[in-house]
Parts: sequence; structure tokens; C-alpha cells
Amino acid sequence: GGEALYLTRQSPPLVRTIKIALKDHAAVQKDRTIASFLIDLFSISESNPLAGFLPIFGPTWIFLYGSPREYTINKDQDDLGERIGEGICYKGRLLMEIECHPISGEHTSNLNVQKESGIQFPDVHIFPMKRTFILFGGIFDVTMIDKAFGNTAICFELSMGSSGYLNPQQLTTHQSVSSVTRPYPRSPIDNNAQHFRLPIDLQKPILFTKYIFHDYRYRMNLSNRLKHASEHMLKLIREFESNVNSKVSNDILLQQYRKMEEYIHTLPCGCSQMKATDNNLDIMGLVHATLSETLNFPKTNLRMNILDEKRRKKILHNLESLKIWISKEVDFDESKLYETVKELYKIARALRQLAIDAQPSLPDIFLWMICDSKRVAYARIPPEDILFSLCEGDKGLHNGRIQTLFLQTPRTTDKPIKSSTNAKIQIYLWLGTEEQEINIFKQLPGGFDMPPLPLPVDIKYIRYNKRSFYELRCHCYKARSLIAADETGFSDPYLSITAGNETQTTPILKESLCPQWNITLVFRNLIHVGNRETAEETIGNVVVECYDYDDVIIRFFIIELRSWQNFKFLD
Repeated sequence: GGEALYLTRQSPPLVRTIKIALKDHAAVQKDRTIASFLIDLFSISESNPLAGFLPIFGPTWIFLYGSPREYTINKDQDDLGERIGEGICYKGRLLMEIECHPISGEHTSNLNVQKESGIQFPDVHIFPMKRTFILFGGIFDVTMIDKAFGNTAICFELSMGSSGYLNPQQLTTHQSVSSVTRPYPRSPIDNNAQHFRLPIDLQKPILFTKYIFHDYRYRMNLSNRLKHASEHMLKLIREFESNVNSKVSNDILLQQYRKMEEYIHTLPCGCSQMKATDNNLDIMGLVHATLSETLNFPKTNLRMNILDEKRRKKILHNLESLKIWISKEVDFDESKLYETVKELYKIARALRQLAIDAQPSLPDIFLWMICDSKRVAYARIPPEDILFSLCEGDKGLHNGRIQTLFLQTPRTTDKPIKSSTNAKIQIYLWLGTEEQEINIFKQLPGGFDMPPLPLPVDIKYIRYNKRSFYELRCHCYKARSLIAADETGFSDPYLSITAGNETQTTPILKESLCPQWNITLVFRNLIHVGNRETAEETIGNVVVECYDYDDVIIRFFIIELRSWQNFKFLD
């Protein structure tokens, strides 16, 4: 059976976080924390009298993360299990439930923790049925690999929970599995002595793994609806703010404001806004329920627990408050317009905050870069962000899109952030059920040989039939208020700009904190696969680094900008 802990405390507490720590008991030394999980009390309770409820959680599974699984004498990364820094490895899952009940005054004298053993496990029928989830990744480009990682071959590993994760022995023996790419040699980047790239041309490496777990997609779908709503509102607010700054007429501002008001009142799924492309013709014309309809009339047999139901009511109550606020009469006086913009941004932030679910649905996804059988840099991706759905609103923000990931090295929060890029990856990530496997390749850039489905275990890449070339122009104007990088109180700044497999630099401007370059750097013959619609995603971000140069040829890193703006085709 399970075990119950009873704590008697005053409410509301002085802290808002519950910490669950899994520890390894040591007979001699201090107990070692394996992993921990934090629960925000605000996310499992509500103080509003109209929709309020005491803290409640589960019964549901929580996922634990911490330092690497392999035991090491070096204790540098032990603090990751204490949440002093981001957990870099999946350590297991824990079934738990939290309940809170008010008690009368005569029972408050006993404040000691009480423990009860032999608690019965929850009935299996209260959990959703289990499904097989498929996690798929396609790597389109890997560049800006730090030279500090050595000269050995590089491969990548994609894992979810314990699925896809290889132990050190498997890594050393180079066991061929679907979740790990084949090793790639390094290639130099033109004009860049600090970084390398991988020679990925028309053969794009792929990774995939399967994970069996309860079907909590209704939680992720709800979070994605709110994230999409927040992103769409941000887009509308920025357009509104731009027109406010441009001093357009009040009639145009009113029209834009009414557009935002209508959106908050309806919160559509977004399917009607889809563009008719060859890749998604099979789901064109479908318009699903609005967010309010989804919250008021959930599908049957979802097997939600109490917090799932309370969360839906809490979101409904907050949405009604947002509707009331945005429907109020707006004063378009110039002095008050900027206050209106600030309040509108609060709406977008509120929608994003409501998207946070205290109860996890699936383990986080880890993408590891492996050098010489050692994991050296990683990215951690929330599963809901790449979840597939036929409904655009339920789909993850990055599902079916090639995104740019900048890998980071494991570190605790008491250590400084590394001042240069570890690696930049253009990757396509997809997560869905086994029944949805037919949709894996539908949103990839076209022009490749379709692999067989179901995916065979030994497939390592997809091959594109052709490539095109593009030209990139970077207009470097000026910088302001740079930090002093040497004892003179000035910097000797220059820009290092990396796009694709090439790096170019601006001239060095001696002793300046406000340099003005006024130069255009032209990148020619950069490789691109796919069509125009996916060009911006495939090409990825341009990395702009600002360095300080001195007489002994030491480069001090000042700042980095990762952006992609004003993408145009020049016919």
C-alpha cells in the first residue's frame, strides 16, 4: 500500500510552494537528494469567493528530474536534484494526492507530522486509458558547436521519460537504436575559429521513440488553447500599439480594439484561419468548439480528477472577468491610450498564466548532444508544445514546425551562464499517439522521399531530392551603451554574425561604447530545402554576437542576439 502524511498548518501559509523530494538514505553520510518536484499552491487552489477552493491535487503522476542517473564521485551536479538549477535527467515518477481540510480549534495544538502506512492505491479505473505515444524528431541543421567539446564525432539522443534514454554502456558500445542518430564528423564554419558544424546536406537525420502512458491529452489541449490565445492577443496588441505610436485616427484604433474584444469573447479554435496548403487539405474546413464551449461542455469519459474540474471552473471564471474588462468603455484620449496598452498586455499575460497546469501530463522531452559517449549539452522541451492535434487550437505551439534550439550545458544556478553558444539546431519535433502516426511527415518541408509507415527501427534519415540557395543581407548600423571590457573604460567592439555554414564579421572599432558600423554583410549561396512557405523555419535564426578585441587577440564576449526579421524573397 501507500503512505499518508498529515500536516497541520495555518492557512494561508507564508510560503506558496510545496516541495516533494525523493531521497537516498545514507547510513553514514548525509542523505542524497535524487530528485524533487515543486507545486505552486496558487496553481492548485483559488482564493476568489466565487470560484474558490482549498488546495487539492491528484491523484495523478508527477515526474521527477535531477542530476544524471549514473553515480559519480563528483558532486558538482547533485544540487540539480534539489531544484538549484534545471533538472537534466528523468529520474522516475510518483503517484500522489494532496487534500486540504479545515479543522476545529481543539485539534490545532498538535502540529507534529503524522504518518499512516497501508493506504490503498486509487482505483485504476479513475485514470484515463493508456496509449502509445510516438515522439519524432528530424534534424535539419546543426551549427555553432563550441570547439571546447573537442574533435570527436557527435550524435544526438531524443528521449521521453525512460524511453529513448541510453545508459553509458549502450553509448560506449554504439548500440544502434531509433532514438540516437549515427555519429557525424565535424566540419569548420567559414571565418569562425570558435565553432564547428555538422555536414548535414540532403540526408536529414531522424530520431524517434515510443512511450506508453495514460492519455492526459485533454490537459495539454486546454493549455495549448490558452497559449494560442495569448500569442494571438500579443499579435493584435502589438499592431494596436504600433498604430498608437503612429498617431493614427481614433476610428482605426476603435476598430482594432473591437477586434480584440470580439476575439476575447469568442476565443475560437483557430482552424478557420488556416491557409489552404497541400500539407493540410485533409483537415481544412473543420471548425471545432470555442474555448468557452470546451470548458462548459467537456467530452465524456475523460476521467478528470477533482483538480482538473476545478481548474476548468477557475479558467471560466477568469475568462468572464477578462470579457467584462475588455468590454468597458475605452477612452481614446492620447494621455490614456498607453495605459490601455499596458492593460491589454496584462490580458495576454493572464491567458499565458492560466495555461500553466500543476498536474503534468507526460514527462518532459530531452534532446542531448553526445560527444565521445558523453552527454555534453541539451535542450528540455515541454511535451504540450509539440503535441499534434487535428484542431489548430489544441495543437502545440511548435508542433509541425522547424524550430531553432540553442543547447545549454548542465549547471546549477550558483554558476555563471556560459558566454557563448554551445550549439544551434534546426529541428522538427512531433508528438502524437500511435493512431496519428500517418500525420508525422505531413507538415515537413516537401521534396523528400517518403519513408514507410509504421517507421522501421533501422531508419536513420530522410533524403531530400533537391536544394536551393538563398542570399542573406545583414545591415549593421550601430550599438549603444556597451559595457566597458578593459581597463581603459572602453571596448573595441565588433560583430560576429553566423548564418548557416558561414560567419562574417564587421570591422573593429577602437575604444568605443557606442560604435557605428553602417555596413552590410552579404551571405551568398546558403543552402535551403523545401518550399517558400517553410523557408523561414528551415533557415532558422541568425546569431549576432558582439565581441571585444584587444591587442593580444583575446575576444571578450559582450552580448548575443538571436533573431530573424524581414524575410523576403527576391525574384
